[in-house]
Amino acid sequence: MSTLENTAVTDAGKIPLGRRIGELINEQGDANSIRKFADQIGLNRETLRKMVTEGRHIAPSELRQIAEGLQMPVERIKQIDTEKTERELKSLFHAKKRTKVMLMRTLELARYLVSVAKGVTERCQSINYLGQAQYLLEQYDEAHENWLRALDLAKEILMEYGETSLLHHVTKNLMATYTLRREYSNIEELLQVVESVFSTNPSAMGLACYTRMKMHEVRGNHERAKKYAYAALEYYKQTYDNEQIGRAIVNVAHFEFASKNYEEADKLLRDSLPLLEPFDYSFIFAVNELVKVMIKRGKHSAAKAMIEEHFELAKQYHDFYGRLQISNTVATRNPHFAEKTLNDTTVSASVRQLACKCLISYYSSIDDAESVLRYYKMERIYSNRDSEYFNWEA
Repeated sequence: MSTLENTAVTDAGKIPLGRRIGELINEQGDANSIRKFADQIGLNRETLRKMVTEGRHIAPSELRQIAEGLQMPVERIKQIDTEKTERELKSLFHAKKRTKVMLMRTLELARYLVSVAKGVTERCQSINYLGQAQYLLEQYDEAHENWLRALDLAKEILMEYGETSLLHHVTKNLMATYTLRREYSNIEELLQVVESVFSTNPSAMGLACYTRMKMHEVRGNHERAKKYAYAALEYYKQTYDNEQIGRAIVNVAHFEFASKNYEEADKLLRDSLPLLEPFDYSFIFAVNELVKVMIKRGKHSAAKAMIEEHFELAKQYHDFYGRLQISNTVATRNPHFAEKTLNDTTVSASVRQLACKCLISYYSSIDDAESVLRYYKMERIYSNRDSEYFNWEA
């Protein structure tokens, strides 16, 4: 069985004007403290202080005066000049379907925003955007490195302004790349930040537990991973977010399955289905997991019925459709379904490799050496690793 992965998120709130001005003044260095800057542009020190720290209204004439002192257009101070770029970028991030051209456009837009960013908050936001664009392009190492840069800025924002919004988004994105890359060096520091700053946020704490779950699973500590899977579920229950709860139940089921508690895994997965039904991807993922459990329990007829019931939805997700076809071969002892997946070019190479392994297993069981050799050779095309004939998992 498998666990459901978390994905990256974006954030882009407007920076309050007074705070924005304060950041721009501070970025020019200690010599340009608010007091000295006020003297430099001929503005009352207390007036400028209240603008920056207390949100005092800033008149257009005062803003022009500040802009001259900063040697920066008013449009840049107010971020008006990047509004159109930011709107386009966000629309591409939230598009339901994205072409390669669209994804490359996100990278172009994000790089532009990074190049013009001024002030700690805008820099953090723009670098977060760049990481998101790289993540969508599957440039995971680059995304991770940029989110580490954004993390330092987000910590600075927390210390200076007590604001946690960007820190929440950046830490969530970093946890996604840590688990996706299966590389957990220095993650303990990140998790400690999350668990200290967001201790009352069940969504953030649930994700921290999920990340610890994945870390321990990769390191082979399955009992500890299972413990954190259950802890994540308890936190997500507090969010009243059905998709998050359903996904957490699927992850718990994964570890019950690994512990050979097949009946409990079956029950958990059935509990997840009503919660996940409105969310097609998560739902068909859970269906695929349940089918595997049913087959493991010897419920082949029920597995076949489950597969047939959800074939139409699975067709929207080529790899899940292929996986269910492979499971159908196991449930029915009919090689036709796995062979169909093997010849389906819309299915990923990894799933077609599973089809080969399934067919090797099937033909081995009926002593058809010629077919075993044929599918073994085909499987080698998809992998340089030795074929694990009987250890495949759809």
